[in-house]
Amino acid sequence: MGDDSPAPSLTVEQIEALQPVESVGLTQRLCRPVSKHVTRVLLRLRVPAAAVSAANIAVGVFAAACLGCPHLGVALCFVPLMYLGEVLDCCDGEVARGSGTADATFFFADVAAHYFVTPLVVLALGLHVAMQQQAMAPLLIGAIAAIFCSPTITLYRVRASMVLEELLARAERGPVAVHPLLATRAGRLAGDFGFDRPTHHYRIPLGTGVTVALSVGLLVEVVAHWPALRWLLWTLAVAFPFGRVYDYASTIREGKPARELRRILGAP
Repeated sequence: MGDDSPAPSLTVEQIEALQPVESVGLTQRLCRPVSKHVTRVLLRLRVPAAAVSAANIAVGVFAAACLGCPHLGVALCFVPLMYLGEVLDCCDGEVARGSGTADATFFFADVAAHYFVTPLVVLALGLHVAMQQQAMAPLLIGAIAAIFCSPTITLYRVRASMVLEELLARAERGPVAVHPLLATRAGRLAGDFGFDRPTHHYRIPLGTGVTVALSVGLLVEVVAHWPALRWLLWTLAVAFPFGRVYDYASTIREGKPARELRRILGAP
């Protein structure tokens, strides 16, 4: 049987209250003003939050396909499509909170979108340059950048999962007291854990940063006829591997995981 309960009917002001207080600068300025209106429609249509996240993935794949095309007219479709993806990325959380369905299924769908789309976009950049130059080297460079882009995202979650594993291990041994930090910093747990990605320090997540850089590069190529995407590809191919090596080495050298576990959960 279907759900006969009435669809949530929220005003724009009520949806604004559902939006995170702490949000990324660009997202807060450019996407949230649009997402609140889209969210209102999605709630009326009873679209589940996980479906919004799935739509975000589909839009990202289509945008990457456009970027991979060597024709600039087609590649430019990447810009509005990725903006739509950023808006949907805001909407899924707003829909989840507005409908009271912020469950594990939604969180999985939301996180999967970032894991899947960002490396695919980087690979599509390599394909675009390779087809323009009729050479395989840019595609190989794009693949290398995409490979090292993935750990940039996933290791962020690996570190956070360590907290859960340690928490469960301690719960098996006896009662576990929740650290006061968790109760006082609701909505900012990842950042408070010290496990936020480096780009978050600059108020812009990795995927959004790559999107903005590619959008600017596309516009430069159209207006100035300068190979901005080619240089951006080389920049990412250098930045991602070196950034990953530095992050890994500094994490091990400074003992960040053990230190953060003690800060969050206290001494074992």
